[in-house]
Amino acid sequence: MATQIDVLAALQELDQGLSRKEQLLQDLRQHVTAIGSEMAKTEQEAEAQSQKLQELEAQHRESEGRLKLEEDKIKEKRVRLNRIRNEREMLAAQREIELMREEKGKLEEGTLLLLEQMEQENEGLSQSRTRLNELQVQHRQEVERTDSQITGLEAESRRQREERTGLIGALDPTLQSRYERIFAKCGGLAVVQIQQGACQGCHMRLPPQLCNQIQSSQLQQSEKIYYCPHCTRIIYWPQAAGEEHQA
Repeated sequence: MATQIDVLAALQELDQGLSRKEQLLQDLRQHVTAIGSEMAKTEQEAEAQSQKLQELEAQHRESEGRLKLEEDKIKEKRVRLNRIRNEREMLAAQREIELMREEKGKLEEGTLLLLEQMEQENEGLSQSRTRLNELQVQHRQEVERTDSQITGLEAESRRQREERTGLIGALDPTLQSRYERIFAKCGGLAVVQIQQGACQGCHMRLPPQLCNQIQSSQLQQSEKIYYCPHCTRIIYWPQAAGEEHQA
């Protein structure tokens, strides 16, 4: 018949397995969430780049319109210049044409700069869309893969929780409560072996008399539970819980 220490060792093995599964489930969900977050961020970047490109295209059209208007004004001024006979008026018109050419040059530079910016935005938008497509494919694949893993892990966890309920039913309620407190406090290691006279939880030496008491108690199939005086973990001789539950 299983003693309380046997049940505790079996319970700890189940709880450790459940903890690992919970962590794995959390990691899987976070992995998919991270891809989704990157996908949303890339989508926002692509939208911002597209908006910026539209603004640059509008500015470019406006700049080309102003450039065409300036060219027309220069042509018109040249035609008028050919009709001027007064030297003073001619010099004034030539100066005006020169200023128009300077303005046209500035407009041409601005138009070329806008074209360069449009090319850069187009390239960035293309890269963002390519990355977005890659992320969408990756996200779909990861969702399919992780959904299958999550379903399997959740089913196994449910089975183990049912098994855990059975073990809990065989434990003294007070002992169960103390085990769970130690398990939470000591990083998922509440029940440990004694090896070479030391607790395998904190690796501190135990009083020889305590070791003798534990060994004797367990050989007699006693239900008495012993605790490490250093770390408060539940301690036992390996033979007590069987090799399959050794820590």
